Amino acid sequence: MAIEWNDKLSVGNELIDDDHKHLIKLINAYEMAISTGNLKLLGPAFEALEQYAKEHFQREENLMEAVYFPGLRDHREKHRLLLKGVQEKHQEVKKGGDIDLAALSSFLRSWLIDHVVKEDMQYKPHVIGKRTDKLTPLEP
Repeated sequence: MAIEWNDKLSVGNELIDDDHKHLIKLINAYEMAISTGNLKLLGPAFEALEQYAKEHFQREENLMEAVYFPGLRDHREKHRLLLKGVQEKHQEVKKGGDIDLAALSSFLRSWLIDHVVKEDMQYKPHVIGKRTDKLTPLEP
């Protein structure tokens, strides 16, 4: 079943929301490749996902910096670990052989949805102007 965008996933920034929509499309393309049995598309799907994730994470971190999100440092580390996970899964796909497609699918779904819902929503109040902490620059 394809992941569908809904407004509950919005972080209050159109550029980042568009990124998240595109990431959903990439993950859905991966799942389509599996469901149709076209495993040759797995490599390109992971390459596209890995590249886009790098670009997205940079945009998101720039936004968090611009709105003085105090959790930027921790969030940046979570991005690094997520990207590492995608890169490891990509290497598994490149090697071929026995790949647990259900585990890959579960990883990608939780990677996107859990991160957006649990982590990205933490900076939403800063983006939409409803932050509760003092407006102070981040530590260097």
